[in-house]
Amino acid sequence: MSRFIGFVSLMLAGWVLVAQAHADGAVVSKIYHPYVNPLEWELESQTFARERDVLTGETDDVLQKVGLAYSAFEAVKTEVYLIASDDPVSDDLDWIGFEFEALVQLTEQGEYSFDYGVLLELERDWQANNNEVSIKALIEREFGKMSLTLNPGVVYEWGDTRQNEFETRLNGLLRYRFHRHLEPGVEVHLGQNAKMIGPSMGGQFRLSGDRARAVSYNFGAFFPLDEDSAEHTFRLQVEYEF
Repeated sequence: MSRFIGFVSLMLAGWVLVAQAHADGAVVSKIYHPYVNPLEWELESQTFARERDVLTGETDDVLQKVGLAYSAFEAVKTEVYLIASDDPVSDDLDWIGFEFEALVQLTEQGEYSFDYGVLLELERDWQANNNEVSIKALIEREFGKMSLTLNPGVVYEWGDTRQNEFETRLNGLLRYRFHRHLEPGVEVHLGQNAKMIGPSMGGQFRLSGDRARAVSYNFGAFFPLDEDSAEHTFRLQVEYEF
């Protein structure tokens, strides 16, 4: 059974790599792990900064997401984000939409060769009147101090400035668990019009010895694999778990 599930995981990841559809370029994302801590609250901030190609006339942009999550059930975590983006004229951050997520842990850690979860997402951009729904498989495998995490997904978009279409994406992380405070890794973020790769660094700090409260961070700097991608993308995540 475990070999079969592992084979399906590799096939799914391979399918996402080759079956790319028309992506909008915003492919860099948080890496999701297939685990839920029951009865845990979480405050989260995600910041994305993209330096775009000056040859096309496009400018730099910043996206900010602020979220609140709660694991009301043993294997289910829900989270709501408010989303802000910089105004191209004033350069101020304006609130433009929201996102709802539900993460479901499907297997116990170590039960099979790979650990599994699924993520459902709904995003609404009320400024541009656009919508997006997606489903991602969350797949993780540990190899001693190394771990591999894959988030292949399917997205459907519609709205005033987006075509009604399906897309496929893949976000992946190869991480070395050097220390709880320092976990360097390499990430890939793949879509049709954005293919990025780069290093990341994450870790967690317990507060005053309290196992129920912790601060986690992750920083990544990603670079294009083709001419269609943004020149650089930076991502900073900070989470407070309590």
